[in-house]
Amino acid sequence: MTSSLGRNYARAIFELATETGSLDLIESDLRAARDVLFADLDARAFLANRLIARPTKKRLVTALQGKVDERVLFLLFLLVQRSRTRLLGEITEEFERRARLARGVRAVKIISAFPLDEAELARMSASLSSRYGARIEMTTEVRHSLIGGVVAESEGQEIEFTIEGQLRTLASGIQGK
Repeated sequence: MTSSLGRNYARAIFELATETGSLDLIESDLRAARDVLFADLDARAFLANRLIARPTKKRLVTALQGKVDERVLFLLFLLVQRSRTRLLGEITEEFERRARLARGVRAVKIISAFPLDEAELARMSASLSSRYGARIEMTTEVRHSLIGGVVAESEGQEIEFTIEGQLRTLASGIQGK
């Protein structure tokens, strides 16, 4: 879940990337910066430590100069200056989401009570692609607590085709009469 502050930073750099035609470059450089600065627990702790002066932290970010796009570098300096480096993961995630949508791709997570075979996944992908008018990138998860059926989650929306959901609908219909 992305905070509103993380979404604002992501929106700003996304708009800049779109305007300058550098969506792919900035997306890959954001990922690289996140991976470099957050994969290492020591680097993450260093950047999060409020006792370390900002100029010292900026020197760590300066090590990325020439390796990432100047707009990404500027964002990193801004995050250090405002003590918001912890938002880099959220910003990258939200940027990737916006980039996918701009490319006509929608990420969907399919949750089922049991593993689905390739044919079932292909039918779901085709149906969801038609519904959303986008190419579908699907991930799957097995949740044994479901009685049966599937749940499709995408962009904060949920489509539920479970036995539990049908029973709930039936119960509310009976109570309403």
